[in-house]
Amino acid sequence: MNDETVAESQTETTRPTAGCAEAAAPRGGGIIRLLLAGLILAVVLAWTLLSFGLSLPFLLGLFFFMLFGLIIGAAMFRFGVRSRPLPKAQVVGATVLVALTCWLVSLTKECLDFPDDFVKRAMPPKGVYIPPEPGSYERVRSQLREYIVSYLQREYPPGGALGYLQMAAAGEPVIVDMPGQPKKVRIPPPAKAGVWWTRVILALVLGFVAIYSQTAALARAREEAESESAG
Repeated sequence: MNDETVAESQTETTRPTAGCAEAAAPRGGGIIRLLLAGLILAVVLAWTLLSFGLSLPFLLGLFFFMLFGLIIGAAMFRFGVRSRPLPKAQVVGATVLVALTCWLVSLTKECLDFPDDFVKRAMPPKGVYIPPEPGSYERVRSQLREYIVSYLQREYPPGGALGYLQMAAAGEPVIVDMPGQPKKVRIPPPAKAGVWWTRVILALVLGFVAIYSQTAALARAREEAESESAG
């Protein structure tokens, strides 16, 4: 009688364990979910915020690149956590793709915004001369925008985004020589060549490190990750 009671109790205790094992079984498609979540968030943040943050002086924008990288990585972890452990190669590949997308989008936005940014820097008091006639301010702004577009095409062909990248990488100033201006005006580059290259390279590296610091745990089983965090 006692043996039957012990056997029944052992059976009852093993049933919940089996149920937990079934509930803890990894879900499929985790790498796709986390990749889509990371790409969407990376594009949105890079287009709206990171492109402006990277232009801050003294490389302060790199702090925001790491901060938003942590946010992106946390979102990717959230969408992939129920599918772990995932193959490490897939986790690293997804992280690289998201970091590279974030970096390219922010750099593209910087290139596209350059003409308008240049006009702001070239206006008085440190820039070009504005005649006292009515409407001169808007006319000069329009002339400056047309001038920088043609300047990039002439000095750094083919112009546009590629022209801006060449000019920024060289760290060269822009010499404004327009009709109606009493003299040539030298507009310094947004950043020196060494600073620009440092910012661009570190943005990609630090972005990857920040994202991977959150997604690395997806390549480990839940018990292993919890034991490492506890240790």
